[in-house]
Amino acid sequence: MKIRLKHDSKAILQLLKTGNIKRKLKILEKLDGVNERENIKILFKILEDTSWTLREKAARRLAQYGNRVVPRLEKLLARGFWYTRASASLTLGEIGNLKALEPIIHLYLSDENPTVIKETSTALVKLAKRDPLQFAERLEEMELTNFQEQRVLRVIEDLDQETHAIILEELAHE
Repeated sequence: MKIRLKHDSKAILQLLKTGNIKRKLKILEKLDGVNERENIKILFKILEDTSWTLREKAARRLAQYGNRVVPRLEKLLARGFWYTRASASLTLGEIGNLKALEPIIHLYLSDENPTVIKETSTALVKLAKRDPLQFAERLEEMELTNFQEQRVLRVIEDLDQETHAIILEELAHE
């Protein structure tokens, strides 16, 4: 069956329900023919797929839409399967919008799934590296206990000591 991706997003969404990973990967590769709104809708659907490969590719493509998709990604952090939360964290880290810092930190501090924790850790470091001074400022504004703040700072230290040092210096000045 040949699908005209430019015209049939409903058929694409239906095909994504199948278990055929090769077909799903082909669909993902050909999404450029779909209008932007439908493309975003399809990529969000793929974020909920059980295949990590598909979710990772969708997350990276979704990140290209930047701040337009941040509110929906923040909603995914708070609900859904662990792999959807992990994919949303990955995407938000790629986008690098510090407005998403608070929900990422809350997920990092509260989630018990190791994959979610890994992806939120990576997202935190990416956000910190993008603008360490603004990161420190936003961290100060959040209502975190000293223990929670230290956990966040520790993950940054573990993954990027240089950025950690900049943040600590900025926090000392505030």
